[in-house]
Amino acid sequence: MSSNHRAPWVVLLALAWLAGCGKAAAPEPFPQSTADAWLGAFNSGDLVGLGIMYSEDAEILPPDQPIVAGHAAIETFWQTFNPGEVRIAVSEVDSERLGEYWFREGTYSAKYAEEGEPRIGKFIELWKKADGNWLLYRHMWSPNAPRPAGMPAAAATPDESA
Repeated sequence: MSSNHRAPWVVLLALAWLAGCGKAAAPEPFPQSTADAWLGAFNSGDLVGLGIMYSEDAEILPPDQPIVAGHAAIETFWQTFNPGEVRIAVSEVDSERLGEYWFREGTYSAKYAEEGEPRIGKFIELWKKADGNWLLYRHMWSPNAPRPAGMPAAAATPDESA
């Protein structure tokens, strides 16, 4: 094979090598500080801080209740829930990037002042970026056991979202 026939192949190989050498942008990590802020707002009873953690088109799916859709309805839901009276802690959390969203799932424990043992449950969250901020887009949780007898449905345990 003459050097004239080899030259195009050498150029193609060099271009292919160069194309693969471009630095890929590092994937954006899960916004843990934002999730931690949700947990802090919930545990301290900060309704304003809690409300701003949700996107305008967010939905929460609380246990044994209908879907709560939209920012204003979610703020009202949390006002009736009385966050701050329950201490939430999370564990066994897995996060995965799904296109433009972050998906999280894990377990939580909820400690009520009037109860001895914490209640254990699980949660899932879908986060999306809006105006440069990661916000909750979908939020669902459920306890692993029924509420104690006499406890009203409005006091069902939320996840931590953090």
